Amino acid sequence: MTDPAVAALALALAGASSEEELAGLARAEADADGTWRLRAAVALLRAAAAGEETPIPVPDASTLFRVNRLVRRDEVLEALYEADLRGMPPDVEGLDELGAALASGVWAERAELDETLGAVSAEWRVERMPAVDRSVLRLGLWELRHRPELSAGVIISEAVRLAKAYSTMRSGAFVNGVLGRLAGEPRPG
Repeated sequence: MTDPAVAALALALAGASSEEELAGLARAEADADGTWRLRAAVALLRAAAAGEETPIPVPDASTLFRVNRLVRRDEVLEALYEADLRGMPPDVEGLDELGAALASGVWAERAELDETLGAVSAEWRVERMPAVDRSVLRLGLWELRHRPELSAGVIISEAVRLAKAYSTMRSGAFVNGVLGRLAGEPRPG
């Protein structure tokens, strides 16, 4: 039996008309309940798309791609966090193609990303930041630099959601402030 709240969230995610609306739904869910229901809703959409019997309609490929992006960031963050702690490249097995590209791209540019992050977070040296916050900031900055198809607002909103879900409530404000300053820099595209 599917949790009705999970099914309702899955339907809301599938019906979202923009990236901003998706990010808003995900952020509201993180603020209310962490990420478990969001992940369960995405898993339900994936199951419906795979032809399994679910209480929701089968999402089209475009919708599934957009919704997968939400959880993809969670999965990429986990890989980056683990890599940071181990001091080794992220394990991208289990990530989809885009997720693997995100994790690998962030890891390859981490020294440059850290230099930029350190320059705007004068009171916090990057190496002293909590590992989760550091990984969230690296991912957000990398996306600001390499994902011109996404608005800065969506990227920052998702980074704040990740920080709140996996670190502390104060981390969300910190991530918002740092990435907000960096979003003012010229972006590609």
